[in-house]
Amino acid sequence: MRLLIVSDVHDAFDKISSIPGTYDAVIAAGDFTYKRSMEHVKTALSLLSRIAPVYFVPGNMDPPEALDYEAPGIRPLHGRVLEIGGYKIGGVGGSPPTPFRDLIRFTEEEISSVLQRLGRVDILVAHSPPRGILDRVGGSTPVGSTAVLKYVEENRPILSVHGHIHEDYGVVERGGTVFVNPGPLLWGQYAVAELGSPVRVELRRL
Repeated sequence: MRLLIVSDVHDAFDKISSIPGTYDAVIAAGDFTYKRSMEHVKTALSLLSRIAPVYFVPGNMDPPEALDYEAPGIRPLHGRVLEIGGYKIGGVGGSPPTPFRDLIRFTEEEISSVLQRLGRVDILVAHSPPRGILDRVGGSTPVGSTAVLKYVEENRPILSVHGHIHEDYGVVERGGTVFVNPGPLLWGQYAVAELGSPVRVELRRL
């Protein structure tokens, strides 16, 4: 199964239309807009759904209405478990509080509660990365979620998709889980994953 992985679109709609290739599904890890506008979120998701069915969580910069927004070919993952190609996928949107004017922010306890409802999934999609994994601001300060880290350590999904931290993009394998932050699509960055044994993830740039 071939997945397109994107995050942090931030209104760069032209970048979506420039992504090459064919995919079975699009996994989107949030922050579709800087404009704090649900219409911008809908535009981004609609453009992504022209590529393949979209499974998404919103980010901290997206309006709360995005948590459960659904349309043909667009499925929200916040607090939900769905199935794609025989794999269970679930997620949590928003992030712990940041210095910015977050529209979707949760305490670690609230994030933990959402994740516990999922049970074990094969693919986790969380806008906030786990603490200590692809979560360093300015190359030094870890700001990821302790609740997300606890979840992946206990449940070991095969793939864990995140965004939020623009500069700390990459692919990391730890404890049987492949973690990916594709980098912001705003900068023309995305990733392609091939599910199998092993999971293969490649970072790409437009």
